[in-house]
Amino acid sequence: MIRRLGSSASVLLGLLWAGTAQATCSGIGLTSCSMTVSAGAIAFGNYNPNAAAGASDATSTISVTGTLFGVGLLNTIAYTISLSPGSASTVADRRLIGGGSLGYNLYTDSGRTSVWGTDTVSDSISVLAAVLGVSVTRNYTVYGRIPAGQYVAPGSYSNTIVVTVTY
Repeated sequence: MIRRLGSSASVLLGLLWAGTAQATCSGIGLTSCSMTVSAGAIAFGNYNPNAAAGASDATSTISVTGTLFGVGLLNTIAYTISLSPGSASTVADRRLIGGGSLGYNLYTDSGRTSVWGTDTVSDSISVLAAVLGVSVTRNYTVYGRIPAGQYVAPGSYSNTIVVTVTY
């Protein structure tokens, strides 16, 4: 099952969305499980193309919560998280749109070398024993960067990114 959740990255402001869906889970005696996903806003603040520090960086968090229902042993929900290219045709060319077009990207690592979208994050939520609704949450940091030296009209810039959790 695929659950799509939207989140907006913006120079000044972002939005967050959350959702819940039934998940495929494995375990002995497990009756069902579900996933809840929330994505926080990425707010880059004011962008200065001439900043001495260079690129403008920001972070956000995606939280994935798996809930296991029933009585079971060795229970697992495996999943992957990927991010859409937004308004661009590829994740390598993500753009914030406003009075112009401002290039940026989202990464899985703090060094900002692995673009999130092409490199999905794979993980699982496991518990040894579940009794009537055990929940486990995993948090993932999204690292954003607007490269320096982009001269665009002042104003608010945004883009909508779809967070896809496949499980």
